[in-house]
Amino acid sequence: MPCFIDTVVFIAAYFPREIHHLQGKEIITALESRQIKQGLITDYILDEVATLARRRGGVNASNQILDTLLGSPNLETLKINKNHSEAGIAFFKRYDRLSFTDAVTVAVMKDQAINTIYSFDAGFDTVPGIVRMSKP
Repeated sequence: MPCFIDTVVFIAAYFPREIHHLQGKEIITALESRQIKQGLITDYILDEVATLARRRGGVNASNQILDTLLGSPNLETLKINKNHSEAGIAFFKRYDRLSFTDAVTVAVMKDQAINTIYSFDAGFDTVPGIVRMSKP
């Protein structure tokens, strides 16, 4: 069954000084080895990962991570549509521990009937029906 992979997992996996670095690497390794069958991200998550990677590691790091995400056969990027955006705004207003991108991610998860997300962000725990995993 497909599951979402949150921004924080990629950042943790690619930057050794991150507190969840080893867990992030474990999740990404599980995705690459197909222990996690199909990972999903949104174009908002892609944007966050590329932007944070550039801020933390510079141009080369962000370009490398971007190429890796876009080239992964086990990772699909879903585009946010108007319905996702509108539902995301409602989730953002309702759940004060979700970032805007996380709220839109929840909207897409609900739309796609997917309840699992790999993340280290406990904000997802506040949303009924969402199961946050921190290990594969």
